[in-house]
Amino acid sequence: MAIQWLWCGHDVYVVSSWDRSHAACTMLYHLLLQTVKTQQSAGVSPGQPHQLLYDVGNDKDVEKAVNDLSQAARGGSLYVIADEVIGSRFFRTVCDKLLTQVPDLHLWAACCFHENAPDCWQVEYLTRPLRSPPAVVREVEQADFITDGNVVKPYSERGVPDHTDGPPVTRLYHQGQGHSGRWPVDCVTCGRDVASFLHSLRVDVTENVATTGTTVTSSNGGTSPSYLQWRDVLVLHWHYVSVDSGMMKGLNEAGIPVRVMNDDDIEDVATARSDVVWVTNGYRVCGLERKVVVCLGEYASSRYYSMSRCTSQLVIVTI
Repeated sequence: MAIQWLWCGHDVYVVSSWDRSHAACTMLYHLLLQTVKTQQSAGVSPGQPHQLLYDVGNDKDVEKAVNDLSQAARGGSLYVIADEVIGSRFFRTVCDKLLTQVPDLHLWAACCFHENAPDCWQVEYLTRPLRSPPAVVREVEQADFITDGNVVKPYSERGVPDHTDGPPVTRLYHQGQGHSGRWPVDCVTCGRDVASFLHSLRVDVTENVATTGTTVTSSNGGTSPSYLQWRDVLVLHWHYVSVDSGMMKGLNEAGIPVRVMNDDDIEDVATARSDVVWVTNGYRVCGLERKVVVCLGEYASSRYYSMSRCTSQLVIVTI
């Protein structure tokens, strides 16, 4: 919808209402920037995208968001995209106030929790699993949010043929000789095991080779032989990962170019700019996807927040 608005010459505001949506909204913003550049090179004068980041925990940001967006309205019209929104007083209040201040409000928001929509707003449920292969979908749909909590709609039928089940989910185990620490993230041996598996996928090898039963296209979109790059891999945990953790030490020792994501890295991760393996909290990358996802542990929300980021090869390091 945002692209259509840009084509019509309208400025589009990409709004993030909390830290868990910053990455997704940053990715959307840069995708829209690329669309604008393409249109301009073709001699078209589209609207411009703008990115606005707010903090759901800061009451002052409610008024700031309303003021910023109300002032951005042109001729009474405003075009807003909000991804990974939270069903809190913040978002509901912003929506309600904008409705009273902007006569021609166009606001599209996406949220995984189906009961979070403001009252009286039109809602559509998108439940077809079109990104992840069936092998990954089967893991994700076991999430408590889906099976017990009734806060996330269950998957519906894909509606198109599955040409392949996808690479089998790989499980590595934090147990046995050489393993140390309570959790996989604390263990150097687990880091080495993950590194060995990534090397087995022939990551960053430019030969035309098959990887675990599937040929994976380079994320740069080029026409070179199919291969994985380091930027195609995410390592996700339920908490902050220290650069001095056992997992990081094991990956580094094995020659994996790996970095822990900090706040300053969100744009880099969202655009997959640096060819490195990023390690972070699964909550921090809601809305992003990678071909290979390594999930450190099968904790309560890992299936929903971490495993669902995977579009090809899922690796679970478990106890």
